[in-house]
Amino acid sequence: MTGHRNGTRAGLVDATVIVAVVVLTLSILDDSYSDRSYLVAGLGPGLLLLVLAFLTRGMNEGGWWYALGATVLFAPLGALFALRSPGPYALPTLETMNRVMGETIGAPGVLVSTVPPADAEGQVMLVPFVIGYFAVGFAAWLALGTRSAVAPAVPLVLAIAGTIPVGVLVPTLLVPRSIVLAVVLVVWVSVRARRNEALVGEPRGSWATTASALAVVGLVSLLSNVLVPDRDKGDRVLLRDDGNSDLVSGAAASALPPQVGQHRQLFRATGVPDGRRLRFAVLDLYDGYMWAPADVSPGSDGFGTFKRIGRDLAAVRDGEPIEVDIEMRAGYSGDWLPLLGELTRLDLEEFDARSQLEDVRYNTATASAFVVGGVDPRDSYTFSSVLGDDSLTLDDRARQATADQRQPAGEYLDRHLEAFVRPELSRLERVMLLARYLRANGATQFTGPSPQGPDDLARGMLGSRDMTGTPFQYAALMALGASRLGVPGRVVTGAAPGRRGIVEHQDVGVWVELQLADGTWHTLEPRRYVGADIISNDDADAAGDDPEGFVADLLDGAGARDGGENDTPDESMPAAVEDGEDAEDGAPPPRLQVALLLAGVVVALLLTLLLVPLAKWVRRSRRRRTSSWSGVYVHGWQEVLDAAQDRGTPVPEAWSRVAQARGLGAGLDLARRADAAVFAPEPPSLAEGSVFWDECQELRRTLVAGTRPRRRLWTYVTPASLLAGWARGRGHRSGGQPRHEDRRPRRQHAAGA
Repeated sequence: MTGHRNGTRAGLVDATVIVAVVVLTLSILDDSYSDRSYLVAGLGPGLLLLVLAFLTRGMNEGGWWYALGATVLFAPLGALFALRSPGPYALPTLETMNRVMGETIGAPGVLVSTVPPADAEGQVMLVPFVIGYFAVGFAAWLALGTRSAVAPAVPLVLAIAGTIPVGVLVPTLLVPRSIVLAVVLVVWVSVRARRNEALVGEPRGSWATTASALAVVGLVSLLSNVLVPDRDKGDRVLLRDDGNSDLVSGAAASALPPQVGQHRQLFRATGVPDGRRLRFAVLDLYDGYMWAPADVSPGSDGFGTFKRIGRDLAAVRDGEPIEVDIEMRAGYSGDWLPLLGELTRLDLEEFDARSQLEDVRYNTATASAFVVGGVDPRDSYTFSSVLGDDSLTLDDRARQATADQRQPAGEYLDRHLEAFVRPELSRLERVMLLARYLRANGATQFTGPSPQGPDDLARGMLGSRDMTGTPFQYAALMALGASRLGVPGRVVTGAAPGRRGIVEHQDVGVWVELQLADGTWHTLEPRRYVGADIISNDDADAAGDDPEGFVADLLDGAGARDGGENDTPDESMPAAVEDGEDAEDGAPPPRLQVALLLAGVVVALLLTLLLVPLAKWVRRSRRRRTSSWSGVYVHGWQEVLDAAQDRGTPVPEAWSRVAQARGLGAGLDLARRADAAVFAPEPPSLAEGSVFWDECQELRRTLVAGTRPRRRLWTYVTPASLLAGWARGRGHRSGGQPRHEDRRPRRQHAAGA
């Protein structure tokens, strides 16, 4: 009977450990789902398997019965706990169970192709269900039906290994969770081993030895994480989707939405901040002939792909939260959803025959999204996002472009960029110099095609003395030139809403974005690189400067005027080609603004500190000139207490003067004389009061002189006693009572006071 009771207790311990380990394992997916209902999908069926294992472990051929039951229950439990689709009488239908069997294989791919957090519903819920089902299914029987110490831990370890690749790159509390899992598994295996040894004889080892070993393992794990943190996460491997190459290629054709018939209005946007543009497509891959959206964004380490999304998304960076309503109009034809900022939520009005949320594909690296099958002109949706700073100045530090961000297909442009590669210029300054050259020497036409091949961008524009192109061609050349100069660049299509938020076809345009060192992308406004001259097909071509001559005149000429020191392009560029808004804006650069602000704060603090001694002198003078005979004694002793407060050794205000003097270790005689004068039956002479005041001042100077030189200097400028006096005065005005020993003279000598 005792053996059966011990066996039941041991089984309950094993079942508890299995449940705890599975919960910790599934919690790795906490950042992958929008809520924790995935734990129910993964743990609910496991609890039923544990019950099944308890029932069958004592049966003849119990292992076969357990395996049969677990196999039969897989599809029904998946329909109930994962897909949450009970049929009539709470029993799943054959169609739902068929979905479980058919969608289980593709569920991990759907999860990793969804931007976290995914909505906890549908096919993605089969992932935690399968992990929990197989982990508990095998571990339960190996723990309850066998005596092996290590075998039950094997499926749990395999479950951990299978969960990590389908989670996020850096799960929350990764290190603490790993340490707890390791400790629990080691303790469990040790307990089972000791349990088996107890059946055949005296167990080896002791609990103290096991505890010591675990303590050492845990301490070493914590110290190694603190001393050698894993900052380089590039070697971590996650399961990735196969991509949406065909879908992205199809969506690329509508990066600039074509005009539909006579309809001019594309959509109406409400909530867009002034001066910001809605973005359609981000073209971040140059294939040698045109810019197009990449299936995998360059520089994203493989994670910048178009993925499914749920209603809620996690923003990578902080910013200003906004909410925008979009109402599509009949004139919009394309696959791209107009967006702005980093998406945090998308509410799509899902009606039959209209765009569905499951059809949306979103790329977090480019903050752009398209709809599989195209956007329906009847669609309306609301999105929330965070909006970061979009400004770009020469004080910013650009990111070093990776090999794929340098756009290898644009290598033909390098020989035309040699003039801009000056050693005294930073990468961003070289890019801005190229932008100034294009604007100063180029001409713009708004009609005709916008080819972007080598003949068009190199020989036809940058390598030509008669540079002419469309705004799209200037953007393509600017982005490619920036990338080849070492600063990641890309082309963005979009539009700025007009009156009442209406966006018409004529409002659609393109611009360039550059990536800074912190990973954020900032807009290079078209006014900084698009040719300043506007021409028509009938205008005669005007020859401009070649790049070598332009740079030499700009930099070398400026250096000669300034004694051989080269200015940056912003400082030496002639006023005729300065950016219009920049030239009119006389505000200092951001760094200078910050420096001026800090200098103002420092000056204000210094002035405040310098005013403190003056305020103390004024306070001392007012106290000395009091008309009350008792005020000389009260204020004289308060000067001593203020000195103690300023030197950092205050005594409580509520104490008596004698107690305060003992606390200070000085002025005991003065304290007693003050009490005697205040409580005297008649006022002392004015001469005695003057002597008492002078002696209090002498004690004040003695207390200050007894401190270290630095502290002594601080006593003159610290406002501690001023603030304490302000607090006392505020307390009296709010109903506070005077010191008990000071009440009597005011009551006895009200006229004299």
